[in-house]
Amino acid sequence: MLRGRYPASHPITLIEPDRASTIADAEQDGTGAARFVVVAPLDPLADLASVPTVMRIVERLRAPDGCPWDREQTHASLRPHLLEEAYETLAALDSGDPARLRDELGDLLLQIALHAQLAREEGTFDTNEVARRLNEKLIRRHPHVFAGTTVASGGELLAQWERIKREEQNGDARSLLGGVPRELPALFAAERMLERAARVKLEPPRLDLPLDIDDQEFLGELLFDVVAAAREAGFDAETALRDANERFAAHVGRVEARAAADGRALESYAAPEMRRIWDETA
Repeated sequence: MLRGRYPASHPITLIEPDRASTIADAEQDGTGAARFVVVAPLDPLADLASVPTVMRIVERLRAPDGCPWDREQTHASLRPHLLEEAYETLAALDSGDPARLRDELGDLLLQIALHAQLAREEGTFDTNEVARRLNEKLIRRHPHVFAGTTVASGGELLAQWERIKREEQNGDARSLLGGVPRELPALFAAERMLERAARVKLEPPRLDLPLDIDDQEFLGELLFDVVAAAREAGFDAETALRDANERFAAHVGRVEARAAADGRALESYAAPEMRRIWDETA
């Protein structure tokens, strides 16, 4: 376990009942009699296989005598870099190249570290707070893993997830679609909206088209043709879909208002009830 964090030549002291001995090679500790192990601390910048070292490096870059480029950055100026690194990580994921994905995840981690360091300097939060909030959320939203509860199906699991998210808002009527950033590309946003709506059995009616899509290549060609048709008609496909997303979100808001008036959670409706409310709030 130690060799993954320390160089092979790093000194390790074994404290045995009657003597202390220094082992030069972390992998050669075969005495079998050690009771305690004392490891000399690494130089803060030598422990390269450590996330805390990332934060130390970023803090050093932001120091008065650090890197001029890093020192002038703000949350706003880093925004395009965060977006770019996220897309490059997605490209690496699609490439199937583990080494490329590893490196791009590192670049994405750097952006997170920079934002956390800026917040620390502002006195708002730090990486410890980021980690604490994340860990609390992961444990709270997975009671079937950490609290011994059970779920019967994937649909029940997603409904549980939405219920817990609402409880986290302390009763505040947060929109089902509130967590979908409007800055997302329209197609991606539509997918996320429909996914969230499906968690509460809200599935809007679709256009009655004679389509039987069972092939991803055909689906891609179909979407491409829709964009081409929009272009020929003088429409911008991105804007058209974004407008459709906004209409969908507004309709979901009316459904949520209806549920609130009934004193019920969205997750409590059966699929036929949800379809009826959808039609009645059109």
